[in-house]
Amino acid sequence: MRLAYAADLHGNAALYQELLDLAVVRHAQVVAVGGDLLPHEPRANRAIQRQRSFIEQEIRPMLERFRGAHPAIEVFLLAGNDDWAAAIEGLATLEADQLASALHGRAFTLAAGVSIAGYSCVPPTPFSMKDYERPDAGSRRASSFGQAYVSHADQLEPLDEHTFYQRRSIADELAELAQQSEPTQTIYVCHTPPADTPLDLMRGDRHVGSHGLRAFIEQYRPPLTLHGHIHEAPLLSGQYVCQIGPTWCVNPGRDPQRLHAITLDTDDIAGTLTHTIFGRPVPTITNESSS
Repeated sequence: MRLAYAADLHGNAALYQELLDLAVVRHAQVVAVGGDLLPHEPRANRAIQRQRSFIEQEIRPMLERFRGAHPAIEVFLLAGNDDWAAAIEGLATLEADQLASALHGRAFTLAAGVSIAGYSCVPPTPFSMKDYERPDAGSRRASSFGQAYVSHADQLEPLDEHTFYQRRSIADELAELAQQSEPTQTIYVCHTPPADTPLDLMRGDRHVGSHGLRAFIEQYRPPLTLHGHIHEAPLLSGQYVCQIGPTWCVNPGRDPQRLHAITLDTDDIAGTLTHTIFGRPVPTITNESSS
C-alpha cells in the first residue's frame, strides 16, 4: 500500500492541493495529514470560527473535487496542538459525506492487513492553546497558564495548571489507542515526534518530543510512525527519518513556501521512502533505551 503524508499545513490551501496532487502522481492509496490542519487566528473572538470556515470553505470543496476524481484514495486528517477542538468537530461533517476520516484517538483498517491510527496530543508547550496538550513524564512543565485556554462550543475558556495536570498522560492515552488494532501492523500518525531523536530537535539544541510516545514505540514496535509539530527539525538535524528498533519514524518538517511531504510503500519502507525536498534518506539508528 502506498501512502502520501505531510503535516503542519496550517491552513495553506495550496499545500493541501499539492499533497493531493502528489498522491495522484505517486499512485498512493492513502493520504494523511498529521496535525495542525487549520489556520492560526490570534484574535480570540474569531479563532474558532475562522478555523471552522476553513474546513467548510477550503477543505470541503477541495475534497469534493478530489473524491469525485479519485474515489478509491482514502484521506485521513489529524488535529494538532494549533487546532481548536471546537473547530475540529467540523471534520465530522466531512466524514459523514465520506470525504475524509478524522484520525485522533481512532484506528482504521486499510489494505493488506495494515491499520492506521492517530494521536493528536503533544507534551506541554509555552503556547496558550491547550486542547491537544497532555502531561508527559520527562517533559518540561508548561509555563503559559497565565493565558491558557481550551475550546467549548463557540467559546474559549481559561485552563488552570492544576486542571491541566489532572488530565490523562500521553502514555496512558496511547496505551488505550493500542487496544484498537494490532500495533505491529499499525501505522501511527502522532503529531508529536518521539523524544531525543533527530525529529524533535529545536533551535538551541533542545529536544522537545514526547517521552511517552518514545516508550510506546519501544514497547509496541510498530512498523512506521509519522509525525510533525517541530517544523525545523529535519533542517537542524539533517534527518527527516530515524529508526527506533524496527520502527521507522518520520517527520517531514514544514516550509510555508514548499510542500514537505513523503511517500512510501508500507511493504518496503526502506526501499521506497522519498521526501519531496530531501529525496531519499540516509537513516540513523536511535538507541532503543530511553534517555
